[in-house]
Order: sequence, then C-alpha cells, then structure tokens
Amino acid sequence: MALLVVSIILPATAVCAEENDLWLLISSYEDIGITVQDLAFFLATHGFDATPERSYVTVRLSDGSEAYLTPNGGEPRLADLWSEPPTPTGPVRVILPDVIQKNVTYNRTDNIHFIRDVTRQVVFPVTPLGMCYDGSKKLADTYGSFGYGVRYMYDPSEWDWQGHLWILVEDSKRLDLWLAVDSYYGVIIDDDQYYSAPYSFAEFEYLDSINPRWRLA
Repeated sequence: MALLVVSIILPATAVCAEENDLWLLISSYEDIGITVQDLAFFLATHGFDATPERSYVTVRLSDGSEAYLTPNGGEPRLADLWSEPPTPTGPVRVILPDVIQKNVTYNRTDNIHFIRDVTRQVVFPVTPLGMCYDGSKKLADTYGSFGYGVRYMYDPSEWDWQGHLWILVEDSKRLDLWLAVDSYYGVIIDDDQYYSAPYSFAEFEYLDSINPRWRLA
C-alpha cells in the first residue's frame, strides 16, 4: 500500500492541479467522526468525482487516473491520500488483551449527587444528532478533566453507516458503578441498553480497531 505524498510544487498540468487541490482541501478540515459516505459527499460538493467504497473513497481525475482516500479519525486532515486502493494488508496494530471488552453489561449508579454533578457539568446536546463520534470524544475529554473515569460504548449495528458511540462515566464515590451519557440526549438513567454494548473501551483510539468487516475474534 503506497501513501501518496503530494508536493505543492508540481508541473502545471491539469491532473497535478487536481491532486494539489484535493490535498489542500482535505488538509484544511478536521472531523474525527467523518465516515466514508460523508467524505465522498464532501468531496463531491467541492467538484470532485468521488465514489464511496466499503472502506475508502475513490476520486477519478480528469485523465482517468484515480486517487484513494480513507477517513483517518483523530489524525491530522480529513483523510489519508493513497495512490493505490487501500487493503487490510501490511502492518497490523497489536491490541493488548482485554483492552476492548465485548458484550459487557455495566452496573449503573443511583448516587443522586453524582448524577446531578455529571448533568450540570455539560450543556446538551454537545453535538448535532448523528455526530456521536465527535460528541463522545468531547464528553470523555470534559469528564476526564474533572477526574472521572470514562469508558466508550460502541454498537456497530445502530445507524447503518456508522454505528452508535456513547460513554459511561464512573462514580468517583462508588467505583465500578457508572452513569451513561449520550452526546445528544444527555444523561441516560433508565434505559438498560445504554449500559451494555457489543464493544467497550477506555481510549478513543481503539474505535479504529473495531471494524465491522474484520470483527475481533
């Protein structure tokens, strides 16, 4: 797999200009929750012939050649730019055992003082409906800054194109008891579904390792 590095100083051909424009465009924006479909739509609205594939976007240039882009989560730019279609071959990230928990149900807290504090520390909604990746990251950073333990909860079966992500905040007075928080709906107390998920993990970066195409064994 070859990462395409585009120099800004290139011969003044139409294709080089297109590649420069594409590189500058994706370098000018950040969105940690952007999906393949979102990326293709964004590029199309800026005049590129963009087609979403399963895990990347194909951009057809004016001479018939193609460039390939993959959303890159929290990394700089909207996406990585490739000269060849990305494949799952190559270096594989090694994840320590138990870093990502599967099908775990967490116990909820009934500590009214803790629930009140968590509710008051954030103004909801944090992000618009459908931007749960970005919103959950902001929630985790905010509650983490107050010294709370946080876990991400992820259900890939919700929202056909991205799954649903939310967080649990640990009760600092009653460890191993949690409060569910959704970036749009706020604190969730009475919905059991928010206290169980196919995947849960402590760091946002592990979301990239949960791909519906290659499930964890």
